[in-house]
Amino acid sequence: MTQAPTPLDKAAARRKYGPWAVIAGASDGTGEGFARELAAMGINLLLISRRREVLESLGDELAAAHGIEYRVHVQDLMVEGAGQAILDASSDLDVGLYVSNAGADAVGKGFLDEPIERWHGMITMNVTTVMETCYHFGHRMRERGGGGLLIMSSGSALGGIPFLSMYSSTKAFEGNFCEGLWAELRPFNIDVLSVLAPLMDTPCYRRNTEGTGFLMDPSMAWDPFDVSRGALEWLPHGPLLIYPNTPSDADRGAEMAERRERVEASMALGSSFNAPATS
Repeated sequence: MTQAPTPLDKAAARRKYGPWAVIAGASDGTGEGFARELAAMGINLLLISRRREVLESLGDELAAAHGIEYRVHVQDLMVEGAGQAILDASSDLDVGLYVSNAGADAVGKGFLDEPIERWHGMITMNVTTVMETCYHFGHRMRERGGGGLLIMSSGSALGGIPFLSMYSSTKAFEGNFCEGLWAELRPFNIDVLSVLAPLMDTPCYRRNTEGTGFLMDPSMAWDPFDVSRGALEWLPHGPLLIYPNTPSDADRGAEMAERRERVEASMALGSSFNAPATS
């Protein structure tokens, strides 16, 4: 993958993204990877998922290893009100980093072959909850003078995919949303990054593909801990981190640079429209 322009300064990251980080979707895979990386920096954690026992086990381990504090909040991110519940659970914390790590989908589900309620839930998780949490955490971070918003999207966001129509569409929202937000929040010392993640061999992926006949070639899959580590390295640089489809594919640095330049040009044009009138 494309290397970040500079190595992550972990002391500076602790100051900017601490003292508390909130991870929505923290029970395994990249969510667990984020928790381990941030705890090693000395950042306290609010861990969120549907499985209390898994979160508490992870929190206990990281507290013992790194001396951090942690909290657990059990939440289904596909239900209405999930965003507000996350905000309520963190209302008394000084949050410097919000990580949205939810949004995996089963393979091979046609749009018309699932209940419409499932797709409403996916929109809630990948659009409404992301928007609500970024809005409110963004306000808090602007008031505190800095922070970070890290949204895990998917490589499927780059184009529609049959049998993943709703998933790829909602993930495209996350990528486009973060590109614009990155430019808007840069003046306030708030880092924004959307990670267009590749295929990863995670427990969630294995659960979602069980019984589908979809077989994964091990050479195609990324290690989720490598992906979460790379995402944190890229967070100060934003707005997108696009992973190659497989670990052996060429990096996508040129594509990332082109999209960044487009956003910067759009921001300059928008700023000229909004500039104060002069006499």
